[in-house]
Amino acid sequence: MPPNVFANELTRSREACQLTQSQLAATSGMSLSSLNRWERGGSLPKRENAERLDRLLNADGRLLARFNEAKDGFTLPPWARDLSTIEAEARTVDVVAPVLVPGYLQSESYAREVFRASRPWAPDADVDRLVRLRCQRLEQLPELRMTAVFPVSALDAFSAQVRTEQVETLRGWAGSGRVSVHLVPKGPVLVVPVAPVMVFRFASGELAVSSDHATGTVLADASMHPRLTSMVSTALASALPAALSLEALEGPR
Repeated sequence: MPPNVFANELTRSREACQLTQSQLAATSGMSLSSLNRWERGGSLPKRENAERLDRLLNADGRLLARFNEAKDGFTLPPWARDLSTIEAEARTVDVVAPVLVPGYLQSESYAREVFRASRPWAPDADVDRLVRLRCQRLEQLPELRMTAVFPVSALDAFSAQVRTEQVETLRGWAGSGRVSVHLVPKGPVLVVPVAPVMVFRFASGELAVSSDHATGTVLADASMHPRLTSMVSTALASALPAALSLEALEGPR
């Protein structure tokens, strides 16, 4: 049987502690043959053994989380299988939006323009409801801190009045200490990602990654995390530092 997510994390955590399998067996009181089998992916330990290994290896919950994933076949823990729960449990989120201001940070007039363009048939009352839900979402997540990357051109597609309100909203969030805004200046092209990507980080050190598509929000399998987080890092490297991004906001005002 090939190594599973628990096996990989057990090996990584043990090596990070500079322990051999024999040394870990002696420290934990578990048999060397069992540890060898678990690292090869031949079987999973009992939950109490997974918990003990997590403590002994200072894994801060990561090893136990990988145990849960391997045991039930999911690549996200039970509490992180829908976006609303992920948002509530996460402590930070990196958002890269290649075209528009991220939904969390949109002003009411900006969000209304976006929803009206994507739902030309919708009654005004429905659009107003969607605008309220979008613009109040970050306020309802007081523990969540955000790093947002998007092109300065995201402010140029709307009227001066909409731009002014959106800039004020961005400045307000940046001043709150919860949001760090990084603008990609005119000239460089934000090639990746091609759709908005959000990387959520939890107190345990776990990740959840989602991407917005025309059909809705998709939660990425853990196997895709390295690729998507690399895209986010590349986008952030293309953007201005937070202080210069705030200065760049003066242009559209």
